[in-house]
Amino acid sequence: MIDQEAASGEQIRDGLEPDVYPVAEGRWQRLKHTDAWRSMFRHPQLDTPRGRALQGFSNVFLHVYPVKVPRRVLRLRYSWRLGFIATVLFWILVVTGVYLMFFYTPSVTAAYGDMQQLRTGIGFGQLIRNVHRWSAHLMVLVVVLHLVRVFFAGAYKKPREFNWVIGIGLLAVTLGFSFTGYLLPWDQLSYWAVTVGTNLVNYVPIFGGILTDLLIGGPQIGQPTLQRFYALHVAVLPLLLALFLMVHIWRVRKDGFAVRRGAAGAFAEGANELVGSESAADATDATDATDEPAIPAATALALANGDRVRLLGVVDRESVTAEERLTDDTVFAWPHLIVRHVVVALGTIATVLALGVAFAAPLRDIANPNLTPEPAKAPWYFVGLQELLSHFDPLIAGIFVPAGVLLTLAFLPYFDKNPHTESKYRKVAISVFATILVIAVVLTVIGALFRGPGWKFVPPWQHSYLEM
Repeated sequence: MIDQEAASGEQIRDGLEPDVYPVAEGRWQRLKHTDAWRSMFRHPQLDTPRGRALQGFSNVFLHVYPVKVPRRVLRLRYSWRLGFIATVLFWILVVTGVYLMFFYTPSVTAAYGDMQQLRTGIGFGQLIRNVHRWSAHLMVLVVVLHLVRVFFAGAYKKPREFNWVIGIGLLAVTLGFSFTGYLLPWDQLSYWAVTVGTNLVNYVPIFGGILTDLLIGGPQIGQPTLQRFYALHVAVLPLLLALFLMVHIWRVRKDGFAVRRGAAGAFAEGANELVGSESAADATDATDATDEPAIPAATALALANGDRVRLLGVVDRESVTAEERLTDDTVFAWPHLIVRHVVVALGTIATVLALGVAFAAPLRDIANPNLTPEPAKAPWYFVGLQELLSHFDPLIAGIFVPAGVLLTLAFLPYFDKNPHTESKYRKVAISVFATILVIAVVLTVIGALFRGPGWKFVPPWQHSYLEM
């Protein structure tokens, strides 16, 4: 009786795949049909439309992706994979950062010595530090480029407004992530760059003094500052960034891809989902006896109305009927999109490794509060603000301008009532955004490349004061 029930359960489980796909013989194939294997992997890995759908449903990592995506998403020019590259860079930072933590002590008496030990006495220590630093720089750059691309594509509009707000939060956390790590080497470069950056906090109205005390922990940068920056860098901000990133990716799944489409495919443009019981049930009928994707009547009607539907499950049809199908230009995320992501991830890793081999992370003399280097520059991603401070009042240039820009960007989807995403219908918004972007880039280039001792104008072809 027990054997019959087990055989029945096995038949039901394997019934998700039709018998016309024979199982290849061999030791590896026999292993994949053992109870131990099937307890970990819930279905055979068959290269069929249904098998690829089930692969996404039952794998915790592949479940991050939708089962099917619009074919246009596969094109590199669709998004340049900037969001995915930023995610890869974050995980590179996590892996290399954990390695560096084994050899670093957050103490003003030991930190600089640990950095020197990494260069000479730790296996691959200097390379790992180089990769970590370049990944941090590239992540800031890629996140900014991703934000710019999303804006020009109009992908922040309904129903993706809140995901844009989360993206602005990701940008702010990324900047904080890089800034807190800047102090950890405890050399002259990091000490005075952080000094310049934290001085801006004093100009925050009302709460400036309180925030400065919380951040620095004393009259000047010292052991309490290093301890707090270390805690923020290795615990608080990474957890916050991971949380924002998970919600950001989840909202992409829920809000849909920013692809303009007609009334066809499982990702047709629209604001409503099928939530009725009949529609949701019909949406699970994904395949027929020929194992090709089929569109049920209720789903086809929703698609014709411009609604967006989700694939909720994969079941077998009980009968074969002839029906007219809408053209479906979607493809399975596995393997089409995921293979492309693997290639991009490998390319990103190769890029940071090449930069780490070619360019060493700098390590100047040990931090000395009594010796100010000339020029004392903020990190490159804040040097534009430093340049702005040389022209305007610190309260305006250091507080009101950056806070105003971030708040305007965060609430942009709710201010911008223009429903169009094409650039020809958004000339005013694009012009304003492009102007702000050009000003920010010009200020950053001037501050990073054209400023020398005393913040005087020095052309980079005469002497370069660029610090990375």
